[in-house]
Amino acid sequence: MEKLTGCWLLMAALNFALAQDKVTPTYFKDGGELTMVVRPTSSERLYNILWKINGDLLAEWIKDQVTGEDLVPLTYYRTFIGRTALNLTTGRLVISKMTKADMGVYSVEVNNKVQNEKYNAVLIKEVPQPDIWIRPLTCSPDSDRCTLVCHGEVKDAGPVIYSWKKDGGEWKESGKDLDITKSGTSDVKTFTCRIQNPVSERESKPKDNPFLEKEVGGSGVGAGIIVTVLLAVAVAVGAAVTGTLWHFKKGPFKNKGDNGQSSTDKSRELDKLNAKPDGTDATDENGQPPATSGNNADDRLHKDPPNPDA
Repeated sequence: MEKLTGCWLLMAALNFALAQDKVTPTYFKDGGELTMVVRPTSSERLYNILWKINGDLLAEWIKDQVTGEDLVPLTYYRTFIGRTALNLTTGRLVISKMTKADMGVYSVEVNNKVQNEKYNAVLIKEVPQPDIWIRPLTCSPDSDRCTLVCHGEVKDAGPVIYSWKKDGGEWKESGKDLDITKSGTSDVKTFTCRIQNPVSERESKPKDNPFLEKEVGGSGVGAGIIVTVLLAVAVAVGAAVTGTLWHFKKGPFKNKGDNGQSSTDKSRELDKLNAKPDGTDATDENGQPPATSGNNADDRLHKDPPNPDA
């Protein structure tokens, strides 16, 4: 009997010690908020609240129980001024714009009683958007079993939870890896994974079921055909325009009627034919060209060449 009594006393002492040292981890992100409450909730009216971090006073409020006057008005200290809010009814404390310097153990005293629960505030990072990896790399519609991996760098992200959903179904908590079988997912088109931590959550883009055959003639193929047709039309139009320009510049329409001889070249040739043997112009005393005759230079220029058979 004495041994049994001693055992119960030892267990009670141990429970008391654990209750005194209970520290609850709480997390915040850089620039985020930290909220801490008084537990257990006090049933009596509060007249004295003291919050501390690592034993240093953070926020304080004391009211006279008889008169109801503030003996110590609500006061915040050091770097917590201007970004802290204390609820005088519940004792809840909210701190905004948290930084790494705010990490530590927070404790609270209510109505001159130190509360058993303390908070260990830890800075963590937000989770990244994950990607779904398929393992093994040879996984294909011919495979019977594969593994999906919800990949994302979660270093310094604190405790994380992985969840998966099929198509537009409900999220189900699972591990980082999801084992799938061909027979068990024949009616599933896509898989999506999600990573959560106490300060954030992100989900991946849907991943096609690796066991399903790729549809031929899908939107991607159709888009490729449209692009090919448009390119062919553009090439045809360009060729037609180029041919038309060549037809007018190099074809029979260039300088039509003068057999390729410009008016300037023709004028120079006439001047040569009308010139005298000494190089001067063959003009009369009035500066006019000689009268038209059978020997006129223009006539000579255009008269028919001699017949070699004559």
